[in-house]
Amino acid sequence: MKKLLFTALFSLSVLSVQAQTNQFFTNLIGKEFEAVPSEHQNYKISNILTSNGWTLDTNWWGGINFKTQGAIKLKSLWGTVYIAETGNIGINTENPQETLDVHGNIKVTNGSFQVVNNNNFFSYDGLADIKLKYDARGSGGRAIVHDTSNILALNYDNDFSGGTRIGYTFLVKGDNASLQGKFEAKEIKVTLTPTADFVFEEKYNLPKLEDVEKHIKEKKHLPEIASAKEMEKEGVNVGEFQIKLLQKIEELTLYTIKQNKLIKEQLKRIEKLERPNNQKNK
Repeated sequence: MKKLLFTALFSLSVLSVQAQTNQFFTNLIGKEFEAVPSEHQNYKISNILTSNGWTLDTNWWGGINFKTQGAIKLKSLWGTVYIAETGNIGINTENPQETLDVHGNIKVTNGSFQVVNNNNFFSYDGLADIKLKYDARGSGGRAIVHDTSNILALNYDNDFSGGTRIGYTFLVKGDNASLQGKFEAKEIKVTLTPTADFVFEEKYNLPKLEDVEKHIKEKKHLPEIASAKEMEKEGVNVGEFQIKLLQKIEELTLYTIKQNKLIKEQLKRIEKLERPNNQKNK
């Protein structure tokens, strides 16, 4: 009994000394033992009755330094915050595999979410989709824009002034794109107006074959078609080039139709000339 009383008195004396030097409590285990009114809101350990029962209410102005040799687990009925011995922090998991391992959704309100590391990139290898509700912007003006039409666009300074590169040679700039490598597709659709059907209009001035022949002899290429040197230097607009080729095919069709009519007329004339001779031979 004496030993128990001595231990209790010793504990109270230690707490009294600590309270007098640098610690102030307004409530500890329901009992007030150091009354310093100006410090009541800065230093306290007390309990408060809430709708969920009695909860711990702690204030400490200079912060709390909590050290342990093992893991730290803060667990409630609705979730767990776990700090493993490795230093990894798990939210709703007691086996965090990374510095921060979150099992659930992450929401940032009125702030920013940043990933800072030596490699300076954000990687994601999960099985779910990444959904952007608002624009996501990186350094240097680069941005990922997700608009209301469910379109994902990568741009620079919001106007493609510098262009966006995909891979090594595919560059998107404004409404244009260039590729220095090989492009392969099962189907390509080019929409460009007008088409070459104007050739079949009655008012169309079909070039004379003599003029076409003269142009070919002088220029070494068809009229209205770029030369080989021009194509090598400037490239070829596929849509416009296809229409020009169609125009030449339609012109060639008209020449063929005229030629066919001429041949038929010549055959009729030959038949007329041959009839008298055939009758004499009979």
